[in-house]
Amino acid sequence: MRELSAIRFTEGEPLFIQIYHYIKDEILRNQITHEEFLPSIRSCAQSLAVSKNTVEVAYQLLVSEGYISSISKKGYQVTYKAGPPSGQYAAEREDSRILPIRYDFRYGNIELGVFPFHPWNKLRNKLISYHQRTYMVEGLAQGEYVLRKELSKLLHETRGVLATPEQIIIGATPQQLVSIVVQLLDREKHVIGVENPGYDGARNTFLNGGYHVHGISLEADGVSIEELRKSGASIMYVSPSQQFINKMTMSLEKRNELNLWAQSLPHSYLVEDDYEWEFKYQESYIPSIQSLSPQKVVYMGRLSKALLPLVNVSYVVLPYELLSRFHQRVPEYDQPVSRLDQLTLAAYLSDGYWHRHLQHMRKNYVEKREVFLQAVARYMDGRVEIEGKDTGLHVFLTVKSQCTEAELMERAYQKGVKVYGTARYWLHDTREHPTVLLGYGALTPDDIQEGIRLLASAWFE
Repeated sequence: MRELSAIRFTEGEPLFIQIYHYIKDEILRNQITHEEFLPSIRSCAQSLAVSKNTVEVAYQLLVSEGYISSISKKGYQVTYKAGPPSGQYAAEREDSRILPIRYDFRYGNIELGVFPFHPWNKLRNKLISYHQRTYMVEGLAQGEYVLRKELSKLLHETRGVLATPEQIIIGATPQQLVSIVVQLLDREKHVIGVENPGYDGARNTFLNGGYHVHGISLEADGVSIEELRKSGASIMYVSPSQQFINKMTMSLEKRNELNLWAQSLPHSYLVEDDYEWEFKYQESYIPSIQSLSPQKVVYMGRLSKALLPLVNVSYVVLPYELLSRFHQRVPEYDQPVSRLDQLTLAAYLSDGYWHRHLQHMRKNYVEKREVFLQAVARYMDGRVEIEGKDTGLHVFLTVKSQCTEAELMERAYQKGVKVYGTARYWLHDTREHPTVLLGYGALTPDDIQEGIRLLASAWFE
């Protein structure tokens, strides 16, 4: 485990971005190697003389891009395996070869070509001219008020969320905001329930925070309420709009049951991660659980999927009781999103660009989804099962094969295709066949077809 004190900060770019770029470059150059552990957040913050929150946001960005992963009770470990180094070190690794990746089915990526750069840059440049002097002044810790006001309007109109701008906290990633929630709860009082399978980032953040975590099984319409009651959990983390693994949408009846469960316990909360609510292609929208019980729900979401990948903007809506704790327990919250990005996004929302762009993206991704499903039917018919085809920008393929998950990934890699494993999303894995994750948001229709054809060749020939 190495120190990162060699970073030399410069003005004009957020500190967490500079830390992120430094570590990413070191990993890509193989100076920080595969399976090596990074310094703890506390240690790194001390050596760099920055806040723990700044380091945590940088680490979460690296997690979201697959460079590192959070290992419960151990820390952050490098998961990216770099290719052979170049220059003077290349001769030492002559026998090492890395194959080019032609088709990367990474989830979370979006197609840059559909983003309206002109209006975004126009708004940004206008704000630079108008607010030039004020950028030297530190912004509000919770985020720019004008952005929080626009978000409160957007969330009420689209999700029924009942929140004032004062209840909203801006962050870079959902996992970073979960780490704030961890600080607002009490380890002695709360046991955490999470969906099993489900988003491992939240689960690991609670585990690293010292909480007992129980995996709650999924039924056809959401988590098992009976199992939740028996677990002893008083906090339940759910993603009702789009469950991360099987992509189900939680029924209104199940949402009401969860609300009644939370109401029945004096210190309980639901943490509602409204993951990818924007991208539903078949069903109508169901209002958020927060709209049913605002003071019993911590509501989280992000706008990054509908924006540039480097504009990482997430948000959390806190009930007033937890908001009071936030001001008491996290008085030095270091806002990770630049003021310029926040103000540009606020103008982008208020001027109607976000709604128009989102409609265009939905149409674009519906077309890609059809291409994806047709390619799977053509090349893999009967040999895979698809979960998540009606929502979001990624799917899960369960492959009817004797291969392991790792073997499927390696065979794909040999064909120049990158797919992603899913074992980490299960607390207790009882699957009969391996499942891999494929995202198609950043690929062209032609790339999707060719990538699926190569996967079929790799797995079934």
